[in-house]
Amino acid sequence: MADTTVVDPLGRSITLHDHTWFGHILKGHPECRGDRGLAEQAIRSPSTIRLSAADVDCRVYYGKGPSGLLLAVVADVARGFVKTAYRTRTPKGVVEW
Repeated sequence: MADTTVVDPLGRSITLHDHTWFGHILKGHPECRGDRGLAEQAIRSPSTIRLSAADVDCRVYYGKGPSGLLLAVVADVARGFVKTAYRTRTPKGVVEW
């Protein structure tokens, strides 16, 4: 699979690198195997975008996940890349969009 660049609803280009997906996300969150398309969709068409409490340059994109869960995708919007993704039940943080 190749690196994928998608545009969020606010016009920001965000790249999901293969090395991040395979080398970080799937190693730490193996339950996300098969969720790459959902991660890309969460950035393109999120249910909400929240400010990260950990980093002022990061946003958390929440999209539909499997089995009624949400998929949270954390991206550095200043540098334009995905840092991580994970499944969750509840969005956290101040709403940006």
